[in-house]
Amino acid sequence: MVICLVNTYDKLKLHEIHLRTIARAAPLCHAYDFHLALYEFDFWKSHEELVEDVVDYTTIGEGGKYLRKLASAGKLHLIDSIPAHFGDVIATTSRAEKNLLSIEEIRNLRSACFLIGLGRKGLPKDLIKRARYALDVTFRNVSLETCSAIGAITALIWVVRYGGYQSLP
Repeated sequence: MVICLVNTYDKLKLHEIHLRTIARAAPLCHAYDFHLALYEFDFWKSHEELVEDVVDYTTIGEGGKYLRKLASAGKLHLIDSIPAHFGDVIATTSRAEKNLLSIEEIRNLRSACFLIGLGRKGLPKDLIKRARYALDVTFRNVSLETCSAIGAITALIWVVRYGGYQSLP
């Protein structure tokens, strides 16, 4: 499973929100066994550069401990397109109009890439249209702040697929 943060800010300039969101996402991805992909974060050319920038900026995530673990496990990805091996592409949005995932469909996913827009506008419409499915993690059309959405999505997928802590993979 992949959490894919989509950069909807400036593609060439690093902003504080990039660093803080990545630092907050890394422990969640580690805890719930997700990969972390960064889509169109073109100001970084390597994983090492990315990790060092985040670690130098913030102590969120125990000083980069979980981001480093993701990187060393091959679970940190800088991408400009979504690779097929990431699985079904799922747009996360509170404004989903069609192909909404049900709990049963979530349970049956083999692999999936959950697109999460980083910014006030959410996911670009073209990415929503290209996604195979949509997920409103609240199931009530409630818009969530990015890091809240990441936490809700990773926990929901973990509990639905694995039954929580009682059946750790």
